[in-house]
Amino acid sequence: MCAKKLDGFSLIEMSVVLLIIGIIAAGMMKGRDLIEGAQMRTVANDVQIFQVAFAGYINAYGALPGDDPNATAKFTDVENGDGDGVISSKDAAKVLTHLRAAGLLGTTKLKQAKIGGGYDVISEDDEAKLRISDRGKGSLSKKQAVSLVAKIGENIGNDEQKIEIFPKISSNETQKYMVKVKIN
Repeated sequence: MCAKKLDGFSLIEMSVVLLIIGIIAAGMMKGRDLIEGAQMRTVANDVQIFQVAFAGYINAYGALPGDDPNATAKFTDVENGDGDGVISSKDAAKVLTHLRAAGLLGTTKLKQAKIGGGYDVISEDDEAKLRISDRGKGSLSKKQAVSLVAKIGENIGNDEQKIEIFPKISSNETQKYMVKVKIN
C-alpha cells in the first residue's frame, strides 16, 4: 500500500506564520504607544507655550489677558475685560482672543489638543485654568490623564496645586477625565 500524501500546512509552517503575526501585532502596539507619547508631549508643550504667552501679555500690556480693560484700544475684534485684576468666568472667555490679538499665540495654536479634545480657559475660585477636555466633558482615559499630568509636570514643574485631574481618579475603568492647569 502506498501512503497517500495529504495537502496542508505543517505544524512548523503554522508556528512560523503565528510568530510573524505576533511580531507584527507587537510592533503595531508599540507604534501606537509611541504616537500617543508624542501627542502627550505636544499637549504638554502647548501648555507651556500658553503659560509663556499669558506671562508675556502681562509683561507687555500690564494687564491680565481677558481682564484687560483697554483691549479694544490695542486690538481689533476683541472685547474689553472688566479690569478688576481677576480672571472671572466672563473674562475667561476672552483670554485666548486677547492672546491671539496680541500675536502671542498663532491663530491655529491651542485650538485642538492632540489628545483629550480641545483647550479652553475657565475660571474657578477666581483663578484662570487651561482645561484640556472635549467641550468641558472628560475625554481622557485614566492612563492618558495620569500620563498627561506627568508630561505637563516635566515642563512646568510637578506642583499638585497647579495641575489637576478632574474628576478625581476612581476605580471606574470607563470614567473619562479632563486635565486643568492653573495659569495665574
